[in-house]
Amino acid sequence: MCTIYEIARLCGVSTTTVSRVLNQHPYVSEEKRQHILQVMEEMEYTPSSAARTLRSHQTKTIAVSVPAVDHPFFAQLIKGISKEALDQGYKAIVLQTFYKESLELEGLQLLKRKEVDGVILGALENKWENIKPLLANGPIVLANEYHQTADIPIIGYDEREAAYKAVDYLIQSGRKAIGFCFDTESSEAQQQRRQGYLDALSAHSLPLNEDWLFGEAFTIEDGFRLMDFIHVMPDAPDAIFTGNDQVAAGLIKQAILYGYQIPEDLAIIGYDNQDICEVTAPTITTIDIPIVELGQRSVQHMIQLLQEQKPLQREHIQLPTELVTREST
Repeated sequence: MCTIYEIARLCGVSTTTVSRVLNQHPYVSEEKRQHILQVMEEMEYTPSSAARTLRSHQTKTIAVSVPAVDHPFFAQLIKGISKEALDQGYKAIVLQTFYKESLELEGLQLLKRKEVDGVILGALENKWENIKPLLANGPIVLANEYHQTADIPIIGYDEREAAYKAVDYLIQSGRKAIGFCFDTESSEAQQQRRQGYLDALSAHSLPLNEDWLFGEAFTIEDGFRLMDFIHVMPDAPDAIFTGNDQVAAGLIKQAILYGYQIPEDLAIIGYDNQDICEVTAPTITTIDIPIVELGQRSVQHMIQLLQEQKPLQREHIQLPTELVTREST
């Protein structure tokens, strides 16, 4: 492969002059510049991306960390991030953590090695004290996740308000025994969602039944499992507010196999408003969140941080949510 030294030798100039042409430096005559560019083209010379990075101190690359790329929510988030990055002249690479703390930390090492300019965290697997020291290596933005004290930009939704909206709707519809699904108790976003659930119960003077709290619910298969459990409960809920639409779809399919009428016997509300909501029978009432916009806003915020070179500081941006009613309630 042709090098900058060979280009300089063929053109009869110094490597400094060739470097100035590569970097569009003004102190090179137009005649000499055109000659060097012509030789580069003839020799099919391609500047090293690593060398450009060292000169500019930027890779023009942003990493996005998500637990599962095949989850519809994270697929949409990646879509928003990738498209916006491309429109802004950046590349986006995806780091899949499989919900493992070690893989999340390993991905953040890309900042330390200057292989990326910044990282967008679509989830938060580690405790914040493990991530905070890595801010010295470059900017980190939280997208979709929440942390009470993290001193970085956080872009997401009002989880408490969204959950309150869903549960209040179920209660107004005549439901009195309402279950709540979540993924992990360690997630502060899930804790806020749970608070919305509790606040809605309290506002209507309904007691909390701990047996109606269902954790570790991520997938359609988890919805099957939860319905198997609910079906044999002596005191089962008559409505469920789930953590995502996949769980809601699993609950619906398994409930119908058991002979339930949806929503007469069991009302179900999802979360995310994924395409699956409109193809199940019955269709799924859900909380709509602007996932693609979340990805776009995260990239815009990241690029602003990179261009302005300002110190990171806490900023909490909340995008609107909306209850979309369909046949499952």
